[in-house]
Amino acid sequence: DCRILTSRFFLPEGRSGARLPAGSQATRNDPGAPDDQSSTDDSASESKEAENHTVDESIYICIPVTEMFGNEDTPTEDDYVENVGSPYKLIDGLPSAMDIRKRKSYAMSFSNTTNNAEWVYEILNRETLVDNCKKLKSFGNDYQKGHLAAAANHRWCREANHDTNLFSNIIPQHKKLNQGMWKKLENHCRKIQKKGNCNVHVYTGPLYLTETNDELIRVHNPININRLGGKVIPTHLFKVMIVENEDGTVGEPECYVIPNKEPKSKNLDDYSGYTIEDIEKFSGLTFIQRHPNANLRDCIKMVTLNTSIFAKTPIYHKKVFTLA
Repeated sequence: DCRILTSRFFLPEGRSGARLPAGSQATRNDPGAPDDQSSTDDSASESKEAENHTVDESIYICIPVTEMFGNEDTPTEDDYVENVGSPYKLIDGLPSAMDIRKRKSYAMSFSNTTNNAEWVYEILNRETLVDNCKKLKSFGNDYQKGHLAAAANHRWCREANHDTNLFSNIIPQHKKLNQGMWKKLENHCRKIQKKGNCNVHVYTGPLYLTETNDELIRVHNPININRLGGKVIPTHLFKVMIVENEDGTVGEPECYVIPNKEPKSKNLDDYSGYTIEDIEKFSGLTFIQRHPNANLRDCIKMVTLNTSIFAKTPIYHKKVFTLA
């Protein structure tokens, strides 16, 4: 068994398959990014460039493509397509690069200081949400384990489902939250995918915050926060959903922050309204780039998730996600 994921994303011209650096960007059609940098008339060239330059107002959201899929199926010239007009775009990059761990169908950055993941990234689409697993019986442990990459999101094969139960993907989570509002939020992610038949790129992670004058402030060194089972107990959890439509456009990220305790409200909207910049401030992670430093070309990439090294033939072939 295997699953096909096809992505649209931006690559630098002349560097097919290369990792994109953090910085600023100009598209291949940007008149402010001349192909020939060796002009003998520098002043005239600079004047013409300033006159014709168009500022790129796009917001590029980092997606760990290389970490998830390596350089599988490096794009060729035929893979490049016309740029999609969308205020939000997806780009190969990392919110942080501490101890990157690749699993069957998700990736994460793990902190040995807190013994929790900093972030966990997963892709939800109609192929990966297929339920091919029978639920495992409880081992009789009353300890509430909170999953960052949701177990219900990775039931397309037993190995992928098993990976969600690894120590690194588990955080201490309040029982009332895990069984109530958090489950509701996970269901919300899946409903978005099923309703729109799109890719939903999901980041999830713990937060360590303190409240001062009704304002949430990040605790930069959470080592002194209470621990349970060797793990620092997060004060809050975040989830960021980025919807990638079939036409290649990307919607504004939908962001949630929920305290890690019994929820006071049963209304999911009461925990939304945050921006991705808020999540960056609370977490210390870097999710977006406004001006990546490269000439970029819109490119479609297809990767295959296999349950076995012997699985060679995809059972499904369709464009399902894009990356700027």
